[in-house]
Formats: sequence, structure tokens, C-alpha cells
Amino acid sequence: MIEIRHKTITNTSRSQSAYDSLYEDGGIDLSDSYYLWLLEKINPLPGKLLIDVSCGRGKLLAFARKTGLNVIGMDFSMSAIKVAQEIDPDFCLIISDGEKIALQEGCADYVTHIGNLEHYQNPSLGVQEVARLLKPDGTAVILLPNGFSLAGNIQHVRRTGWVFDDGQPIQRYNTREGWRELLEANGLKVVKTIRYEHFLPKTKRDWLTHLRRPSRLLRWALAWAIPFNLSNCFVYFCRRSSATD
Repeated sequence: MIEIRHKTITNTSRSQSAYDSLYEDGGIDLSDSYYLWLLEKINPLPGKLLIDVSCGRGKLLAFARKTGLNVIGMDFSMSAIKVAQEIDPDFCLIISDGEKIALQEGCADYVTHIGNLEHYQNPSLGVQEVARLLKPDGTAVILLPNGFSLAGNIQHVRRTGWVFDDGQPIQRYNTREGWRELLEANGLKVVKTIRYEHFLPKTKRDWLTHLRRPSRLLRWALAWAIPFNLSNCFVYFCRRSSATD
């Protein structure tokens, strides 16, 4: 496990304040195409409940609701929740720490945790809360970054000698098996792992962004050649572990 912790981030309250400032300045988002790609991989059943933990500005919630899902978003940043409310005033949103979520046990058919767990004060507690929220037949979908990403960290280290720091209060990297071990030590069972590399855009806006940066299209064209364990990020599909596992 590689950890980058900014010196002022000594507790959850300070981390919360840092994220409030981040979202006041614009926030953090993945592309629309990423959320659409992820929902295709989940293939959710309409009418089921999806909880997006650390939902940020609520982009995944918006796309998920269009598939017929009922959605709940939660984040500990008041600034993020305010932006999500502006996107859609009808969103069901909760201000809550992801290490102690104010929702009842076994309520969710799907729990998504996309690029956030590695920034927690205590990732183990975050995983335990995901497991607690899941129904016995529910699915958790968790995106985590690879410390040995060929097109990411390895190239960054080659150029600079430093691990990439995206400016968030805490950043952690691990290997595919290292992240799996963390998940399975805290109440989840990994049933499938896929990689997140570059892919073709799914929206007009994302196509325009890629055309302005042709290197992204090149990375998509070469993604097939990157070994699985050197992928940019891993997406873990999990269920609750049981005593019989």
C-alpha cells in the first residue's frame, strides 16, 4: 500500500473541510461515458435500490435513475450535496461519513463506491459499511486505483520520480490482489474484477473532449496490450461474505 497524506489532514473533520473547498472550486468528476460504461457493466434491474457512497455531485445518480433504479446518494461534503441538489432537487441525498453511514443494514440492492475508498481516513471501516448496507443477494461495485498502472503511475514515476498526487487530502494506491485482500478482510467477497482503462466515448461531449486530446484515443487503441495487473484502475464486483464462504 502506498499512501500520500497531506500534513494538515489529521482527522475526518479536516478531510471534510478540504473536500468542501474542492467542491466549492468545481469538484471532482469522471466523464459521463465512464458512468454509462459502469452502469452497463452492472446491468441493474429497474425498481431496485442503488446507494452511491461518496456521491460527489451526483452524476452517477442521474444516470442510474434513467435506468429505472431508485437511488440514494450520500457524501460527507456539504458543498458536494448542495451541487447534487442543484443538478436534481428530487434526489434523495444524505450527509454522512462513509465510515459510519446513517442507513439501516441490508437495505441496498446495489452499492457503488467509485474512486473514493482510497481517500478515506480508514478504508477498512468504509468497506465494512458497504458490506453492512448490502442485501444478502446485493452487489457492491468498487473502483480502486492501481499503484502499478503502466499508463499512469509507472509513467509518472519514470518521468518525475514521484507517485502521482491528484491533490486530494489522502491518496492511496495498491495492487489488484492488495485491494482484493482489503475488501475480503472486511465483509465482502469479490466475485469478479474488471479493469478500467480508456474506452471509446458514449456521449457527444466526451467525443469532443477526446478529439481535442488525440492522445486519449491513442491510449484507447493501445489499451488491449496493457497486462491486466498493470491496468489503470480495477473495478471489483462484490457480495456480502458469509460464514460458509
